[in-house]
Amino acid sequence: MKVFVTGARGFLGRHVVESLRSRGVAVRELGRPEGDLRDPAIASHLLAGADTIVHLAADVGGVGYLKSCPGRAFHDNFRLGLNVIRAACEHRVKRLILAGSPCSYSGEVPLPLREEFLDDGVPSGDTGTYGYAKMATSLAAKDWCGMHGVDTVTVIPSNLYGPGDRFEQDRGHVVAALLRKALVARASGGPSFDVWGDGSATRDFIYVTDVAEGIASLAVSDGRFGGEIFNLGSGRETPIAEIAEVIARECGPNLRPEFLADKPVGYTRRVMSIEKASAAIGYRAATGLEEGIRTTVRWLSHNGFVDAWLAEAPAGRKSRRPRPSKVAAPVGDRFSRSRAA
Repeated sequence: MKVFVTGARGFLGRHVVESLRSRGVAVRELGRPEGDLRDPAIASHLLAGADTIVHLAADVGGVGYLKSCPGRAFHDNFRLGLNVIRAACEHRVKRLILAGSPCSYSGEVPLPLREEFLDDGVPSGDTGTYGYAKMATSLAAKDWCGMHGVDTVTVIPSNLYGPGDRFEQDRGHVVAALLRKALVARASGGPSFDVWGDGSATRDFIYVTDVAEGIASLAVSDGRFGGEIFNLGSGRETPIAEIAEVIARECGPNLRPEFLADKPVGYTRRVMSIEKASAAIGYRAATGLEEGIRTTVRWLSHNGFVDAWLAEAPAGRKSRRPRPSKVAAPVGDRFSRSRAA
């Protein structure tokens, strides 16, 4: 069995590759160095020979990033999806697994978000065009691949966090952005770190390896899914204020979040039902929030990220301390700093 993973060097992709290889699966990692999947000819060439394709490549970031480029958020992501779908049909792969987005759910549907609610209303808000692109890709795959005998399934991860995340200031998701701010504040001797919004907005935070395990299970399954969609989250609704406090405790001592109520937060409430995935593939969220944050903080500290972030800070805010030598990652930390960008 040969599984090709697009976006294999991205945050989720690296963990999916690890999970597949731990099952003895042969994996081909595809990322930007191999070619631009927005070109249909390149997509066809790169995906030839796959038994299963896991499509994780995307142009995405946090709320601020998606708000800044709504046209590109739709166009580039939908084009990526269509080219992968075309290649999957051309090469008659066994299965195509797509990564969807919670942004595809309408803000008007009740909570918890259930897969059948995707037919109710339309994506909206600052992340709406990205949500449209992911939903349109999933629908196109179900119909187009179905005509060519290619099994398809879409997973919708909730708010991912963990080692290997993107911690850039302009693209970091909620947890990554907060961790960067908190660790820089601690290293600089600051008493607080900024949190967008008043803290009341909620999200469904999930440790990345839990989602990777779910995707790997789908890739090796002998069943057929026929275009089904599965939420992969924690099933727990967590206020931003709560996770900010967890981060403060893990990055402290004596560190506190400072809430900026005038900053955008996207949807005010989000939490997923994971009942369907639990029943169909035995999916579960195995990692608790505090354990996941603690592991991520340890990974960041051991891989020298904080010193690099201090060096990137504006001149007036840089630490005057000498930069220590790089510390090797501890046993069990799979991703070095050089692979995490």
